[in-house]
Amino acid sequence: MYIIALIMIFSSQIFADDIQNVRETIRSNWKSVSEGKAAPGHPNGNWIATSEGGFWSFDSPEDNRNRVEKSPNTLKFKPNHINVELYGSKKDLAYAIYYLSGTIERDEKVIVANYRTRASNLLKKEKGKWLMVGAHYSPMHSGSGVKFD
Repeated sequence: MYIIALIMIFSSQIFADDIQNVRETIRSNWKSVSEGKAAPGHPNGNWIATSEGGFWSFDSPEDNRNRVEKSPNTLKFKPNHINVELYGSKKDLAYAIYYLSGTIERDEKVIVANYRTRASNLLKKEKGKWLMVGAHYSPMHSGSGVKFD
């Protein structure tokens, strides 16, 4: 009985650490984007629906880099209220929901002052790292979605 209790405590700590790691991955990803650098994603790419509307698209890592690093816009976003649930028999899939807020700038001028959107991300744990495999963004009421050129 004592061993079972220890295993349960140890397992719950591992999952709590994974949840925190997913949150940190999301924060780090958006910090990179705010600095004009693409966030690392899954090496096979990921599915995305941006807040500008439109359909789902599959992005290769190169597509992702081009969207961020070749855009004339800088997306200065901060994730807020990140909630994470772990799934799968190995708890190696994470579903995260949160809000993004911030500004979109071009040539050091704010072109979207009130960016606010809902975000949901699917991340997969591979070799100890949480990698984005899916993302959906939709503007919040009175907020503005992203504008890509």
